[in-house]
Amino acid sequence: MTTTIPATFLDLHIIQTIPLSALNRDGDGNPKSVVIGGVTRARLSPQAVKRPVRLHIEKALPEEAAVRTRRLVHEIRDTLLREHWTPETPGKPTPEEAELATFAALDVFAAASGGMKVGSVEEAAEGAKTKDSLATAALIYTPASTAARLANVAASLRDAYESALKEASANGGKPKARGKARKDEPTTLADPKDMKGWLAEANGSIALLGRTLMEVDGAERDACVQVSSAFTTHEAVIEVDFFVAVDDYAAATPGIPDVGQMGDSQHTAGTFYRYATINLQALITANNGDTDLSRRLTRAFIDGFINTLPDSGQTNAAAWTLPDLVHLAARSDRPVNLSTAFDKPIRGGHTGHATPSTERLAAYAATIQRLTAGRGLVHAVHAHTGTEELPGLGQAVDSYEQATDTILDAAFGTQQ
Repeated sequence: MTTTIPATFLDLHIIQTIPLSALNRDGDGNPKSVVIGGVTRARLSPQAVKRPVRLHIEKALPEEAAVRTRRLVHEIRDTLLREHWTPETPGKPTPEEAELATFAALDVFAAASGGMKVGSVEEAAEGAKTKDSLATAALIYTPASTAARLANVAASLRDAYESALKEASANGGKPKARGKARKDEPTTLADPKDMKGWLAEANGSIALLGRTLMEVDGAERDACVQVSSAFTTHEAVIEVDFFVAVDDYAAATPGIPDVGQMGDSQHTAGTFYRYATINLQALITANNGDTDLSRRLTRAFIDGFINTLPDSGQTNAAAWTLPDLVHLAARSDRPVNLSTAFDKPIRGGHTGHATPSTERLAAYAATIQRLTAGRGLVHAVHAHTGTEELPGLGQAVDSYEQATDTILDAAFGTQQ
């Protein structure tokens, strides 16, 4: 289904100063970095940026809630015990009830997924590898109601599962399963036809953010959002922070060293350029032509992109800043990433980096508009912490909320 609106893409550009922190770290625990323009910049990966935005969207649109998990079978089993088979003693099933719920959860999941691999190796909290017999090999991104729906099917087959377990116990072997209905179907007691396509279903947030799930037929969804790696507009320096933790009992004992632990960690700070783009036409198509839902999802993404940051290391950083600048542009032709504005690093000196970064972005955006003769730009708007005029970034408004309202009206061509 095709629905025509004025804009095809909506670009989000943010300049944001983040104090000393380690919001996104590499495999060695050091802040991620990238070399641009011959100097090292601090970096935030798209994955680190998108997760808090996704969680923000789920809270903003509770009717569109989804979960990303390898523990769907765990949740089916726990739902069976909690809501169907042991409602009076939740969390305290008998060994027989636990075995039955586990068998039922594995069976109904196999039927729904087409036999997706279960029983993968996970990293335990202590770092040792342990076998989780119910974890799926792949992360499953699915509407939050999926576990309850599958548990309902399993609950309706309780007698069949009990009989299969009794027969297996008597024969000392595996439970007898329903015969294969087709060559490509799993051998399960639950009928795959009853749950066909359930794991391929997508709500609004999945339609927006996409899904990689090759193990299930028809579950793949192209993302309508693209997020670029954020990076500092200037050269970034990695700072080494040496720390000492005091042993309180030792400190209270004369003559005993009070050092309980010592070590060091690496942090960085800087002014970041952040960019994302939303394919609005693709989003409307993914939502079966529902323009209202697509607009609400777009608003939730913009709000999340503005107001969230990765939470890694925030206990010792509290780096919860807001953007210095938000620039939103609706386009009819293609997305335009303005990161090239910072190929030459900003040298802020005593003036800091936020103001010159904002001015550099505005000047570069104006240059791009001149070179393209304004082709494709439906509307542009911005709000920032400064007082200087930034004509290269389109209409100036007083707040991020006003900027969001303005660009949504321009992009969707409707007043809500």
